[in-house]
Amino acid sequence: MTFMTTVAGIPCRCRVTFYSHGAPMRTTGSGFGDRDPDEPEEFEFDILDRRGYPAAWLERKLTDNDYDRLLEEYRRERGAWAA
Repeated sequence: MTFMTTVAGIPCRCRVTFYSHGAPMRTTGSGFGDRDPDEPEEFEFDILDRRGYPAAWLERKLTDNDYDRLLEEYRRERGAWAA
């Protein structure tokens, strides 16, 4: 999935290459060793320019806040596609 966004105020596209919503801890038996640990949410993407070409120079401008914002934008876009 690809969606329009901005990085450092510059319009661009975000192409999601992998997403996994994760899973909570799972107990498969009665013993302590019978538990599978949590699987964290995973989100991988590429930043493209407005024409759809890879933009490594723009990807280098990403901050930690941008990662969180892009994940939220992806969730909204995915929800819009599902509706």
